[in-house]
Amino acid sequence: MSLVNDMLRDLEKRRAAPGDSPLADDLYAVDEAAAARRDRSLRLRRGLLWFAAVMLGAFLIGNLLGRVVKGVPAIPPPREAQVQEPAAVTPVQLLEVLPQHQPRRFVLQLLLDRTLSYQRLDESGAVSLVLPGTLLPGEPRHGRLQQQGRSLSWRVEQQGDAVHVLLVGLGGELQVEDRLEALGTRWQLWLQVDLQRNDEERVQETPLDLPVAEVVAEPASESPPDVPPGFGQVREEPAPIAWPQPPATQRAPARPAPAKAARGSSAVCLHGDSCWPVSSPQAAPQVHIQGLPDPLQRAREALAAQRYAEAISELQALHQRQPGDRHVTRWLARAYLAAGQLEPLLAWLPGQLQAQPGDTELRLLLARAQLQQGQPAVALATLQEQAPSLDSDPAYHAVLAAAQQQAGQWAQSAATYQALLARRGSQGAWHLGLALAMERLQQAEQARLHYQRALQDSALEPATRDYIAARLRALGGQ
Repeated sequence: MSLVNDMLRDLEKRRAAPGDSPLADDLYAVDEAAAARRDRSLRLRRGLLWFAAVMLGAFLIGNLLGRVVKGVPAIPPPREAQVQEPAAVTPVQLLEVLPQHQPRRFVLQLLLDRTLSYQRLDESGAVSLVLPGTLLPGEPRHGRLQQQGRSLSWRVEQQGDAVHVLLVGLGGELQVEDRLEALGTRWQLWLQVDLQRNDEERVQETPLDLPVAEVVAEPASESPPDVPPGFGQVREEPAPIAWPQPPATQRAPARPAPAKAARGSSAVCLHGDSCWPVSSPQAAPQVHIQGLPDPLQRAREALAAQRYAEAISELQALHQRQPGDRHVTRWLARAYLAAGQLEPLLAWLPGQLQAQPGDTELRLLLARAQLQQGQPAVALATLQEQAPSLDSDPAYHAVLAAAQQQAGQWAQSAATYQALLARRGSQGAWHLGLALAMERLQQAEQARLHYQRALQDSALEPATRDYIAARLRALGGQ
């Protein structure tokens, strides 16, 4: 019973108020109301978290179901950047080609639908113009005229995407003025050629002071006369012209073509022992786009007026200031040769050629001076060193064939002329050179054949044609 009583007393103590019985120092009374509030608050927060999670899940599921029912719109692929191709350039139309032959001049008028840029190139006895991006409808236009011993040929033709205009003159230096001007809504390109002869205003090649043999009828077995009538000086023959391919450059204001030393295919005799027709050096095409320096222009004017000392002085001073300018070097060499100053030319030009070994015009000028100095073997060696290909420069090889004849290499000269004629068989001067070589090689039939073919070239001068006729009579031809 005592145990039961003890338990009852203990239970009563537990049910007593917190302040009725003392508590241990480290024990506190529990506030059951506060604990209940905290418990409710905790349950509320947990309920809110669960509710938010449920609502979020319901929203996501509803959104997904809505997309499935309505269909998801296709996302367009990213657009690639479109590269705009440049619009096709409409070519300039060459509407009309109008040649006009007047008593003292020849005018070629080209009518265009709009303006354009073009290039002009001056060569030996010829002027060519290149009109890039131009279309010429129909067939090429061409023509030829003769007046007062002068001949002029012109041609306008389409080559690729450009129109090429070529004017070739014989019997004098070719003076061409060009200008581009507006004509209402159109444009016109004028080319004017002066047909008057004024020998005092041109640079003449120094004539070779050589004896001229008379033409007499001889048996076919004898050697041909050394010099055909009139072969003592250089005479103009048509030189082969190659179309230039210059880069497109804006044309400067029109001006007259500069005067140049007369050059072209020629017939030359030296020392009275043999003669040959040659195509003299063809200058490398020079694009005249900007005005020439004043000193060079003054020198060229002096050279055209045959004031050789003044021209040489101007060119020497200009060459000292611009030693690397090939244009100045060439003009100084031409001035020396035109003035007949062979010794200073032969002392100075080899050094220039050594510095510019690929300049074929300098090499031709040096060889010509050596021929005039009576050094055919040296001239032949000069020409054979770094000679260009025959296809690229036929005129160079024509001079080479002439030098071979001067050096007594008749078989080599005949082979060179045959190679030239295989590429351009209409050159009468080359047929004449081959005929001379064949006659020296005792091949009379071949010589007669090429003499006859040479006569078919209307560009040969009367004295040369008389010489060929005399040789045909001597060989038994017609």
